[in-house]
Amino acid sequence: MRFNASSMIFVRFLLQTLVIWCIIYFINHLLLRYHGTKRPYNRLLRSLGCHVSLLNIGFYTTSFNRAFYRIGTTNSRLWKIWFTVGILVAFATAVTSCVTLLILPIKYIYELQRRHSVNTNVVISTQGDTRILTDNSSNRNDAIESDRDKLLIQPIIPGVNVPLEQMPHFFLALLICTVFHEFGHAVAASAEQIRVNGCGYFLFILYPGAYVDLHQEQLQMISAVRQLRIYCAGVFHNMVLVIIAVIFLLLNPLFLRYFYTEAATVYRVAKDSPIRDLLPVHSTIQSIDACIVNTSNDWYKCLRLTNDRPPQHSSGHCLTQSEIQIHSSHIELNQRINFDCCQNLSQKNYCFLYHSKQYPDHNGACMEARIVTKHPSCLINSDCQSYSGDASCVHPFSFDNVTRLIRIAHSSGPAILFVGSIHEIYRTISIQSYKPNYKYFPTILIDDVPLFFQYLGAFSFALAFFNAVPCYALDGQYILSSFVEYLSPSLFKRRRASILLGLICGTCLLIINVTLAFARYFL
Repeated sequence: MRFNASSMIFVRFLLQTLVIWCIIYFINHLLLRYHGTKRPYNRLLRSLGCHVSLLNIGFYTTSFNRAFYRIGTTNSRLWKIWFTVGILVAFATAVTSCVTLLILPIKYIYELQRRHSVNTNVVISTQGDTRILTDNSSNRNDAIESDRDKLLIQPIIPGVNVPLEQMPHFFLALLICTVFHEFGHAVAASAEQIRVNGCGYFLFILYPGAYVDLHQEQLQMISAVRQLRIYCAGVFHNMVLVIIAVIFLLLNPLFLRYFYTEAATVYRVAKDSPIRDLLPVHSTIQSIDACIVNTSNDWYKCLRLTNDRPPQHSSGHCLTQSEIQIHSSHIELNQRINFDCCQNLSQKNYCFLYHSKQYPDHNGACMEARIVTKHPSCLINSDCQSYSGDASCVHPFSFDNVTRLIRIAHSSGPAILFVGSIHEIYRTISIQSYKPNYKYFPTILIDDVPLFFQYLGAFSFALAFFNAVPCYALDGQYILSSFVEYLSPSLFKRRRASILLGLICGTCLLIINVTLAFARYFL
């Protein structure tokens, strides 16, 4: 079996995470075993309500019990109506989740059969007596990458398919989703006069979570409908967060339209970018060579346009023959296409190709790049007729067909001359779609806040989706038990068999789909 790049990144990330957790566990173990630190360390853990185990750190507190009680008992009738609506929402989510988990494996089997049939088809062409088999493996790899991005269920792993610069949005959204989920359980329990013993939060590997500790004896003594209000509250609150996130994302473009102007604004420049100190954040990109940039779409369009053109057909600049003679430190007549006329004479200089009436073949001139790029832009010699009758369109020369000389004009200083690949610019420079009309308007409303709400909506829906499934250790287990008890309160044996069958089916469905999600993403 051959692993792809994502698999290798995942393995390396997993090993690093395990090493860090082993160090934490080892330090905790030493502090508990060493006589000089055992008592004060235990006292500190008890005061924080903290416990440390392998791959997990948890905290437990009773500080919020009174707050839950006050919130739940204030207008308890309205809360009961609210959580009764939550029962309906949770049941609709449960039906949707179960149907989806049933369909996805069938769809995956169909895709495997289709992919297998595509892989077995090879194109055969004949040249004389020789038969050539051509394999479209690159096209298949591109198709697999595209299919991976479209997966409905896929693992979310920081540093692998979540960029490291988005970690604050990732963790904050995940923490709010879990806290709001458990807040729903706690308030619903208080509204039903069930005591909350305490609540806790934890970090498992890299994923934060929360939980509430309810009085189980009181919980078992109330009716099935009251239990359903409590058990369905978490799923319901997550769906409420999904609605809030969707409403914000729908209204955000209207807000941006009135208080921001569409522009290609620099959002972030990577630390390894050679122009990090030259291109200030929040500056506005004006052009890439001769391509005018007004929006973020123009930025990517110009990058694609520059990348698609061969170096000899890239954007050039109009210079007269006398200007070429003045500014060039070396001229190579009848320039060979694989020869650099500058030969590393200076970092400021760059080799340019041009045609002239006197010498119609390729000619090379080694000139200072910043002086040349200040002249009018052109693509062919005829574009320079308005500049001067004997002007030529000089093009930057690159013999490797990858390195380019690119002029990036922006609003916060002189134009930047970048020498490198287009991919390097695309990878290291992030562009926003708007700039604020007023200085006191924060730029985080352009990308950071919408990105946070995207994570919030996605994580909330995922928590509601999985918790609604009748699976062991999830809310669906208790929702199913209370629902079956409501349908048949007196038939204990039949009720127990129905619950057991539902939990086995739901747990198997969830395990199958999660396993397939990892297999489809990494293999």
